Amino acid sequence: MTSINYCIRMNLLINTTMSRSSIKNGLGLVALLISLYFPPEPGGGSITAWNRALILQKLGYTVFVLCGFPSYPAGKVINPKYKGKLFYVEKIENITLIRLRLLPLKSKGYLRRVILFMNFISLSFVYIPRILKISNEISLVYALAPMLFSSFIGFIYSKITKSFFIYEVSFLWPEELIAFRTSLHFTLSFGKILAKISYTLPDMLVTISEFAAQYLTINYKPKATIYALPIGVEPSRFPAKSKESSRKELIERKIFPTVLYNKFIVLYAGIITKITNVENLVHAADMLKDDNDIAFLIVGEGEEKSRLEDIKLTHKLNNLFFLPFQDSAFVPDIISSADVCVVPLSPDPIYNATIPTKFFDYLACHKPQIGICGEELAMIINSNKIGLTVKDKEIDKLVGGILSLKNSPSLISSMEHNSHAVLQEFSLNNLASKFNKILKKEIMSKEKEK
Repeated sequence: MTSINYCIRMNLLINTTMSRSSIKNGLGLVALLISLYFPPEPGGGSITAWNRALILQKLGYTVFVLCGFPSYPAGKVINPKYKGKLFYVEKIENITLIRLRLLPLKSKGYLRRVILFMNFISLSFVYIPRILKISNEISLVYALAPMLFSSFIGFIYSKITKSFFIYEVSFLWPEELIAFRTSLHFTLSFGKILAKISYTLPDMLVTISEFAAQYLTINYKPKATIYALPIGVEPSRFPAKSKESSRKELIERKIFPTVLYNKFIVLYAGIITKITNVENLVHAADMLKDDNDIAFLIVGEGEEKSRLEDIKLTHKLNNLFFLPFQDSAFVPDIISSADVCVVPLSPDPIYNATIPTKFFDYLACHKPQIGICGEELAMIINSNKIGLTVKDKEIDKLVGGILSLKNSPSLISSMEHNSHAVLQEFSLNNLASKFNKILKKEIMSKEKEK
């Protein structure tokens, strides 16, 4: 254990000894993290939950995670160890996972997502006695959205266990309905009423960006204090690897085609949906299809993938490559193999509050980034000189940015150097240290109110 982790752990243990339910029967600090998604599932929700679990561990908590069986996004549980099981308990790196089997539905379209999440929340309620028996004396409940119903189930668990309750609004629901272009306007209105109620339940609210914290404050005015806690990254998960060695290994494993070895690779790795707006990269590939030195690589799955693959075939884009989601063990190699990485986001204003997990993963590999975004993410990229930013549909500017990086190794080197410095700010150790101070303050404040 590093000295900083030891100090954080002891500091919190000492200062919360008399806090409600913090030390019971000698069991120590116990946290229940509630998240529909969790590794080995891909995607931002899964990575966010994993990083929050690691932060809680760094603060001295024994962490239990209530989550679904790994089936995102295809809706299929592949690993045979889960066969015939409805409820499964396992451990990953000293984190105890309590998994619930969900309906075999693809995470495609808004309605299916709602059904899956309501399925998860219902089972979380039904299995309360069994879950509490496994997790023992809980002192902290930490519920992660993607929908506001996380707040309600988290509130129930916190009331039963008399524990401190944190609700993380990692997605601004129901505002995300805008991105899905739903025609159910009454759902949006009713959803805002439910959202307002959900924000009254926790002892503390967390968002993933300052913009999101400001949005909640202005639009909902919750009584609980709101703190911005970036998703962050664990740098040790991304060992330093050269571009050449990563490409060689991926080609030898037949993950990459051989033709990519000598290309200038522009990478996007993640979910392929309307929100992530990967289509910008396809149009850039079309404009640069006569440049034999540049290759566009899109790694991931999602409801928009088949449509983009059709565009590739129609326009005969031989410089555009699609790969399925890869095992998480290969993610560092895939990112390290790239020359520049892209973070595309929907132009809908609500996504100005989003800083995707892929941004932090790219940062951990010290890669120059092109953000197709606005507001907070654009400010981070530009102010720290770790990349370039353009707006949605500014394909000419996107192409110009790619060419300027390709033709300027010194610019790439400078951005890589700057990424080293910025990484420390978003490391989980640094975020855990800051979160420790916030949590102590809020727990002590709650105790005074009693």
